[in-house]
Amino acid sequence: MRLFVSEGAPGSLPVLAAAGRAQGRVELLISTVGPEECVVPFLARPKVPVLQLDSGNYLFSASAICRRQNL
Repeated sequence: MRLFVSEGAPGSLPVLAAAGRAQGRVELLISTVGPEECVVPFLARPKVPVLQLDSGNYLFSASAICRRQNL
């Protein structure tokens, strides 16, 4: 899985905390992107945090990302 976060994005802090708790249980690559960088190709506006699943699907909700990382 790949997690995209941006400094100053409102949902980034809880998502990063969940990623720290999940360390060792899930394989996760964390990438810091700029606030205007488009991470998801089919979205017109950038949105972070975003979790790209191994299946290629995306999660945009910070609470959904936190739940997914706590498996």
